[in-house]
Parts: sequence; C-alpha cells; structure tokens
Amino acid sequence: MRTLRTRLTLLLGTVLCVSTGLSFVAYLTGSREQDRLEQAFAEQLSVLTDLPAQRARLRQIDLDADNYLLTRKEDWLNRRKTAVADFWRSHANLGGRLHHNTQLREWTEVGVAFKDYLAAQDAVILRARGGGMTRVEAMRMALARDKVDDLIERMSRFGVLGYQRLDERRRAARDATFATFALLLAIGLLGAVAVSVATSRIIVTPILRVRDQAAGWSLGRPWPETGPLPGEIGELTRAMGAMATKLNEQFEREHHASELKSQLVAGVSHEFNNALAVIHTASALLRETENSDAAAPWHDMLAANIRALSAMATNLLNLGRLESGKFHVEARRVELSPLLAGALERLAILGRRKRLAMTLDVPADLPPVSADPDAISLVVANLLTNAFKYTQEGGAVAVGAARRADGAVEVYVRDTGIGVAPEEREKIFGGYYRTERGKREAKGFGVGLALSRMILEAHGAPLELDSAVGRGSRFSFALPSFREAPVETAAT
Repeated sequence: MRTLRTRLTLLLGTVLCVSTGLSFVAYLTGSREQDRLEQAFAEQLSVLTDLPAQRARLRQIDLDADNYLLTRKEDWLNRRKTAVADFWRSHANLGGRLHHNTQLREWTEVGVAFKDYLAAQDAVILRARGGGMTRVEAMRMALARDKVDDLIERMSRFGVLGYQRLDERRRAARDATFATFALLLAIGLLGAVAVSVATSRIIVTPILRVRDQAAGWSLGRPWPETGPLPGEIGELTRAMGAMATKLNEQFEREHHASELKSQLVAGVSHEFNNALAVIHTASALLRETENSDAAAPWHDMLAANIRALSAMATNLLNLGRLESGKFHVEARRVELSPLLAGALERLAILGRRKRLAMTLDVPADLPPVSADPDAISLVVANLLTNAFKYTQEGGAVAVGAARRADGAVEVYVRDTGIGVAPEEREKIFGGYYRTERGKREAKGFGVGLALSRMILEAHGAPLELDSAVGRGSRFSFALPSFREAPVETAAT
C-alpha cells in the first residue's frame, strides 16, 4: 500500500517532469522560430543589399546601348555585352537565394521582362548597324527610357515584396510564440487543477474526515469509525483512536473516584455533624452546670472549636453536593447588613481568642442584592473563618460592603494575616490545598475557598483576591442589586 509520502513524491515528480518537458518544448519552439526568422532576415537582407547593384547594371546596359546609337563605336557594344552577362549572373545568384514562391515568381517575371527589353534593344542596335536609323532617330530613342524605368520600378516592387516577406516572418514568429504560450498556459492550468484535485484526494479529504471524527467525539464516547484512511493519515487516526480509548479509561477511573470521594465526604461530613451535635449539647449542659469564672475561658475555647469543626464539616458536605450537582442556589432579595453582622457575631469568638480588632463597615443606604442568602452567608462565614485563622494575634479583620459605580454591591473580607503568594493563588481555589505557612498557622481541609468560589460562580460573581505575603489579603465579590419585577396591570 502506497504511503502518503510516496503519493506526494510521485505527484511532485510527475509535475516536475511535465513542467520540464513543457519548458523544453517551449524552448525548442522558440529557438526554431528565432532561427527561421534570423535566416529569413539574412536572406532578405542579402537580396535587398544586391538590388541597387542590379539596378545599376540595368542602367549601365541602357547607357551603353544609347552611347553606341549616338557614336556607332563597337566598344560600347562590348561593354554592353559584359554588363548583360553580369546582370544575368547576378540575377541567377539572387534567384538561388529566394525560397518564397511569390518572390520567386516575381523575380522570374523580372528576368522575362529583362529578356524582352534586351530583344527590343538588340533589334534597334541591329537596325542602326545596318544603316537604317538616322542620328536624330537614335537620339530620340536614347532619350526614351520608358522601358528601362518600368523594369527598374518592377525591381523596386520586388524589394517591397522582400520587406513584406520579412514582416510576414516576424508575425509568424510572434503568432507561434503566442500559440506556444497559450498552449503552455492551458496545460499549466489543467495541471494546476489536476494537482489540486490530486492533493485534495490524497491529503485534504482524509484530513477533513479525521477532523469530522475528532469533532464528533466527546469524552466518554468511543472513537467514531469512518472507514480506512490511506497511509500516515490512517496511522494518525488509529493513534488518535487509541488515545481516545486511554482518555475514556482515565475518565471512567476519575469519574468513579470522584463519586467515591463525594460519597465518602458526604458520609464523613454527616457523621461529623452528628458527633458535633452531641458535643455541642454536652458543652451547653456543661456550661449550665459549671458556670464559674475559672471555667469560662475553657467553655469559650470549646465553643470556638465546635464552631470550627462544624464549619469544616458543612463545607465538606456542601462541596460534595456542588461537585455532584445537588447544590442549587435560589436568588431572592437579601439585605446584606444583617447577614454580614450575623456572620461576624457568630464567629467573633474566634477573633476574641486572638485579640483581633474586628470591624463591620456597611453604609446605611446600601441597597438589597439578588442572591441566595444561605449560600452567601456560607461564603462570608468561610472568608471570615479563614481571616481569623490566618491572622496573627493583635491583627485586624474587617468585613463590609459598598455600592459600586455600575450599581452592583461589592462584599469584602480584609485581614492583616499571612497573605498568599502569587504562584499559589489559583491553587488555593482548587480545593484540598493549603500553603505550607497556612498548615503551620491552623488546621483544616482547604476546601472553604473552593466551595466559596463555586457558590459565587453559580451566582455569576467571580471571587477576587488582592494579597501579598506578610501583608494580609482582601477577598471580594460583587452581587447585582435587587430589582422588583414590574407589576402587570389589567387593561380597563
């Protein structure tokens, strides 16, 4: 079976051979026409160059005949005889260099006309030699040059025919060059179409089939089959199919592991909450029975740890619900001032243990927002819990809200804690991740921020972080202002 590389090599080799052959044919055609044109030009130039001498010989013959008629000296007849011999010799030589029928015919007629001219002239000379012509008649005949002028004019027309022949050869060469160019252009266009079709069949069509295969595949589904593909593209498709099989197997393993993790987290969280409920009840009974000043700090410590463990268990449970798609938000009118104040009051015990300065900053004219109050309360509680956990003693934690220029309401939690390095910002939002310094500062599972981010994404509000190591952090998100639905009134 021919590979894609072999097919492309054959295609390119064929194109190269055809192009070389066409170029060679064009070169031969052009060279041949150029040689023909040069040969014709040389022939016509030699003929046209000899025509003035031939006309001069004709005038010399006529002049020698006139001188004899006027002087009756035999020397002029000898000279005329020599000039006639030269004329015929040159006439034959010129005729031998002519190859065009029109020129040959015209040159032959020039010879016939010259023979008639000589015959007429010989008759006059014979009459003069016999004494049958007076000097007055001889002078009159010498002045009459109509016949020789006609013959010279005919030779001049023959020269014009030579120029016309050259022009014909030039136009023939131009037409041949144009025809060759047109032929090469047509063959080139046909070759380009053939190459395009062949390339499409060899490369483009199989690649489009692979593209359709890739577009029709999704994670968890088998790789679609569209029949065999040639050469390397078929090997690529089989490799992609094998890769899809491995991805599906990995996806199934991860999906199964995710389900087990969600079930485990939900079970552990449920058991945590049950145990914490018992511990919380016991702590409350213990506070009622042992309500001395010496035991008060221990009661506060016990309550703070119960709240922290309860928050962890709740976060784990809600995170499992979000990952399994069982956690839903229901947006409605929410007043942020009591929500933020309540969250800070519930968790204030965590701050008092570390003697933190706690601030609530909510303006009186803050508009209500559209959100799920329980979900937002959980987000604020998580952010406050982290702020209390990762802020050293004597630090400060602030929670507040403010109206933005676009009408939305921004909620923030700010602390003076350990901060977050830039390279770890995305990791802390991924879930089950804590920085090394965070592990030393407090205990936890590292799911609070991941849960908060997922809840806010369900609200269409991204969780933003502004932080620097050693200078604290500021977490914030924006919620849309609540708008009452217009009341429709019935037409009267």
